[in-house]
Amino acid sequence: MRPALVSSVAAVVALMAGAGCVFRTAEAPRFYRPASAALDGASAGPATSAPSAGAPIHLRSVRSAPFLRERIVWRSSPVEYGLYEQRRWFELPSRYVRRALTTALANTPGLRPDDDPKAARLDVEILAFDEVLAPAHQASVTLAVRLRDGTEERLDHLYSAQAPIASTDGAAMAEAMGKALDEAVQQVAQAAAKALDKKPARAKR
Repeated sequence: MRPALVSSVAAVVALMAGAGCVFRTAEAPRFYRPASAALDGASAGPATSAPSAGAPIHLRSVRSAPFLRERIVWRSSPVEYGLYEQRRWFELPSRYVRRALTTALANTPGLRPDDDPKAARLDVEILAFDEVLAPAHQASVTLAVRLRDGTEERLDHLYSAQAPIASTDGAAMAEAMGKALDEAVQQVAQAAAKALDKKPARAKR
């Protein structure tokens, strides 16, 4: 075979190999859902009050930090974050938190979910819905909560929960995230019930 022909064949093979690398199909995304009892509509404990009893409360808004979207967030320190390319949530974290918190409020004695404009108003912002890589591998959920009853602010606080992640696969992360989510919304619901149980001080005449 002539040297020029050999060089041409080698160039074509190299070009085809390079094209294969460039146009190779990327790994398909994998979607996850937190393994949360609250998302499944289960109560962490039996409700002791009748559905019609308790202080009326309206879950008005659940917002999240802009980067908490479909792609799952990892965090290796308080100042270093990243987004997985293939690991994604099946729904937005804000939807998971809203549904879980709705269940927690409905199953907390002393509270009665109500859309009445006169009901106490609960606003939530999700600050963390992260897979923490170090120093401990764990799922972390942090919620900033404000509760207003009329013109009175009853609650303005951060609630955070963590759960250890057993392994490096996505399923283990989703299991742990569900546990952290359940704990966080229970904290919020119990704090709201306690705050609304306190009678406002009467003005002196």
